[in-house]
Amino acid sequence: MKKLLFITTSSLAANPRLVKEFETLKEHYHCFVICFKHKDWSLEPSEGIKQRNRDVNFIEIDRHSSIYQTLVSKFLHKAAIIFNGWFSKKLAVCAYASNDKSYQLYMETMALAKTHDFHRVIAHNLGAFYPALKVSRRYNVPLQLDIEDFYPGEAVYYNEGMEQQNRMNLMSISFGAADYITYASEGIYLECEKHFTVDSKTKKLVLINAFNASDFIEPKTNPSGTLKCVWFSQRIGPNRGLESVFQAAERLKHVEFHLIGNANQDFINSQSLGSNIKLHDSMTQEELHKFISHMDIGLALENPDVDPNRNICLTNKILAYFQAGCYILATNTFGQSHFLNSFDYHVGDMITSTLENAISSLEMNAFDASEKVERWKKAKMIAWDNEQVKLRHLFLT
Repeated sequence: MKKLLFITTSSLAANPRLVKEFETLKEHYHCFVICFKHKDWSLEPSEGIKQRNRDVNFIEIDRHSSIYQTLVSKFLHKAAIIFNGWFSKKLAVCAYASNDKSYQLYMETMALAKTHDFHRVIAHNLGAFYPALKVSRRYNVPLQLDIEDFYPGEAVYYNEGMEQQNRMNLMSISFGAADYITYASEGIYLECEKHFTVDSKTKKLVLINAFNASDFIEPKTNPSGTLKCVWFSQRIGPNRGLESVFQAAERLKHVEFHLIGNANQDFINSQSLGSNIKLHDSMTQEELHKFISHMDIGLALENPDVDPNRNICLTNKILAYFQAGCYILATNTFGQSHFLNSFDYHVGDMITSTLENAISSLEMNAFDASEKVERWKKAKMIAWDNEQVKLRHLFLT
């Protein structure tokens, strides 16, 4: 059986797109996954992923256990930042300055590649590009890149003078060497086409990060008659568009707003919370999808001014709302507008003024049980059940 090598700087639970890919391909390939073990919220769900995929080889890097290697990796990260200006075009300097896990991942990847003949190496997230590229070049292994975000467009919190250029250099060189590239949205694909040149033989595919159709139960009728809005993320905090939710809640007392995630208490304390604001702790994916199925409106709120990548990406939020049959109210970004307008039926609206006005102007028949069920049924067309067929075909070409 041919072997595939997946590489990520994330933990398993923090990279669900990676998990869906190796679970799709493991029937026909022997999958190896190099990832990190984080002792945070992702620890327990990552263990669950490993338990249900015992036929996959996981190489988890625990930075607390591999102390020497971790210290070297962190030292190289700091040193690369210091010398970044003098060696701005050198690939290793760009990689180590951009991510303090890149060297550690490189060492583990090269050690594994010495003892295994891989059919393809697949890099998930930017910090994995350099290790994957080095393996590809040294052992003549076809290289596949997964572009879940347009990384140069993401916010920079360190090495601000050089980091965006580092990301552009890493992507430019990696794109030029890639045999296969998958993109998480049409917007990300189009943005990459503007900046990076690829070989004419490189195969490219937009692969939407949808969920399995079976993850979502048939929407339920809301017996209370109260209009229910939902928003979720790992974190409830500032710069997430939530300020508009609190403003709307003050005026729309007949509407419930359910916020799911780990709350930043300082942020919560700074807001005026009425009884129609319902805060919920983070949920497992199974619990979350079941909960959303009882909601009426999914709020896909983005702030592209803080993070320009948010203008073109397609988040788990909007996909979960869509697949659950919720009516979507979305910030007017390219990624979300392109998605909502790509269907021949009405799944939601862009917010053109305020969230309050958007909710107030909605036709109530959009929340009839029959309408919700119809949206839920039609959403199966983009479920992972269908998207994974495209992924399998990519490995046959």
